[in-house]
Amino acid sequence: MLRLNKKTEYALLALRTLADAGPEASADEPQLVTAKTIAQRYQIPEMLLAKVLQRMKKRNLVVAAKGSGGGYRLARPVVQIPLLAILELFDEQMSLVECQNEGHQCQQVSSCDIKGPLAVLNAAVMEPLRRMTIADLFGSPRSTRRFAIIQGQVGSPS
Repeated sequence: MLRLNKKTEYALLALRTLADAGPEASADEPQLVTAKTIAQRYQIPEMLLAKVLQRMKKRNLVVAAKGSGGGYRLARPVVQIPLLAILELFDEQMSLVECQNEGHQCQQVSSCDIKGPLAVLNAAVMEPLRRMTIADLFGSPRSTRRFAIIQGQVGSPS
């Protein structure tokens, strides 16, 4: 099953801290948080976190401000950040079996008769991840209901 690597975990921790910091990019005075602050909060290596934040900046997930009083802030609200974007950021294996990964050459390709059913299973597992946002993951009241709707646990709002 899907297992997150450290860089992905650190990206999620950073997003949690930045979301907790308050206003997003549209605010007049966004809250900035340093890599050091995040690293200290979670007791994680600051240098590795800084690399994670830089990759997140390149993908327009966070915005960085340099200089005294600088730091990071969200580039957009967490409800607009797909969970899958974070999972793919650090090359998480996003399929249940290797044959479903792009470019994979399976030795059993000529005799395999389960590739189709595995593709269906993989799609069923991946669909909630495609629709889930970081806000859903963090469990705000609004996003918790949205996730329940995604899962089919409650009716969708009219």
